[in-house]
Amino acid sequence: MCNEYKIIEEFFYRNREQVKNPIIRSFLADAQNLYLVQHAILHPNDCNLKMVDETFQAHYQRVQKIKYISNLIYFFSLDFDKKKRRLQNRFLLVADSGLMDDGISYEEREEGLLEKIENEQLFKGLQKLTDKQLQILEMIYVKDYSIKVIAETLKTTPQNISNLHRKALKKLHHIIRKEEI
Repeated sequence: MCNEYKIIEEFFYRNREQVKNPIIRSFLADAQNLYLVQHAILHPNDCNLKMVDETFQAHYQRVQKIKYISNLIYFFSLDFDKKKRRLQNRFLLVADSGLMDDGISYEEREEGLLEKIENEQLFKGLQKLTDKQLQILEMIYVKDYSIKVIAETLKTTPQNISNLHRKALKKLHHIIRKEEI
């Protein structure tokens, strides 16, 4: 009996890197699977090895299905939220536009990027950006425009918009980091 434990312990020590794999760990966490593996280690015949192999394949397929469904739920929920927000912004109530009695349309009254910022450091950082950088950030994050639409609006290339966007974010990151110190 003591000799059997030593053989099993030796096997797991030799294969310690493989045992660290999360899928193998979850497989061995089940007492029945661990028993099958230990039995196959002590009595390595084709039947025992085949039994462990089939059980592991079933476990692996189950893990893959769970991961797939989990990812499906996650990305579906992100898409759902994005569509819901887009529809809310697209189909405003007619009464909303009637409340504007000073002759300014809803689009002209829409808050800009600076009006929506509550974080003081971020607000100060945004004020230090160029007008074009601020305009691009506003079109991306407030108005939810694509890079292509922004490029057409500003009569430039999408690559230029992308570069200006990236530089604005880097500059903003640098400004905020500098103020934290």
